[in-house]
Amino acid sequence: MDKKVEFRVRDVLLSSGEFTKEAVILTEDGKEIYESAPSGLTKGFKENEEAKESDTGNLKRLYKLESINLSQKDFDSFISSKFGTRISTPLSLAYLKYLSYKKGFKEEELYEFISFLYNKKSGTPRIICNILNGGKHAGNDLDFCEFMIIPNGENISENIRIASEVYLDLKSLIESKLGKKNTMVGREGGFSPDISEVEFALHLLQSSINIRNKDKCFIGIDISANSFSEKRGSKFIYKIRGKQYDTEALFRYYIGLTKKFPEIIYLEDLFHEEDIGGWVKMTAYFKNKLMVVADDLTVSNRNYLRKFRKCFNTCILKVNQVGDVSRFVESYNFCKRNGIKTIISQRSGETDSPILSHLATGLGSDFIKAGAPARERIVKYNELIRLSVRLNCKKYKPAKEK
Repeated sequence: MDKKVEFRVRDVLLSSGEFTKEAVILTEDGKEIYESAPSGLTKGFKENEEAKESDTGNLKRLYKLESINLSQKDFDSFISSKFGTRISTPLSLAYLKYLSYKKGFKEEELYEFISFLYNKKSGTPRIICNILNGGKHAGNDLDFCEFMIIPNGENISENIRIASEVYLDLKSLIESKLGKKNTMVGREGGFSPDISEVEFALHLLQSSINIRNKDKCFIGIDISANSFSEKRGSKFIYKIRGKQYDTEALFRYYIGLTKKFPEIIYLEDLFHEEDIGGWVKMTAYFKNKLMVVADDLTVSNRNYLRKFRKCFNTCILKVNQVGDVSRFVESYNFCKRNGIKTIISQRSGETDSPILSHLATGLGSDFIKAGAPARERIVKYNELIRLSVRLNCKKYKPAKEK
């Protein structure tokens, strides 16, 4: 690496109005390459332990890299040993873009470099859209965190169109049933009406789908059970609308919910992350008929993925949970080797970068989870549309290395 390459870290805003860290790499020819770190409001307990911030004085050590030509893996190893995830994440993402630039790929071709670097077949992921918010993401009394739709169209453009129509139809439905003041939105852009019943929220989704897109959408729920559960000795107690459930009762509640709403094919974080018995029982019951999705349980960590393998069949993957691209890809590879569906996911506090779309497309992820099809989240969706057009065109031939 040329000595003229410089590293910087600065503060920038997230979609939540909070500040985060943005890493900047100034290249030999003066180009500024940058990426920032998202931040989640609901986190697994293991994630909190691993996200402790290191001494920012370590930033000075980045200058040692000026005369070293490092691979992505070596760079990630260095920064992850010096920084917490809030700094290592943007540094790692920016370095990925820097290596892509050095190889002659244009910004819009980053996904192709990702495919090249990790020997993957690129492909457009299916979208999972959070259109109604509850839990910590909203100001209502819904115990469950996210009510989502999973469009089932022929291509990404069709799926995003379906998502947009259902989103707007949901707004009209909420306004007609509950009044205009209930069309305010939560942290991820989904509507946050003043309701408290899970079943009513699902009826709203079901009805909004049927207005223009009947039979074209499935439903998913991010339950975020950590937020309404507690451990009492060896047992776990869950409170939904003031009613208490033990693990067995909650298991039966979920079974009843999926029978009442057969559109549900996705349940995320449905038990406390330490309630392993509930996880195993649910996964064994549904097998591959429903996506039992781990997030707080595994926090994108390959060791936890391996340890809790029997607890889920689908996994959320977030770069900032592990702190760098290399470990993120290692976890992704573990999922693929073991038949686990992959969902590359945003956070509730998001950046203005489309890099998530490039990661999901370049790696060929099964799904991408990017929030509501509105507001700042459109950055990801619009980029997916653009990338799908490129995928349908002739393969790009990279320019000579700079």
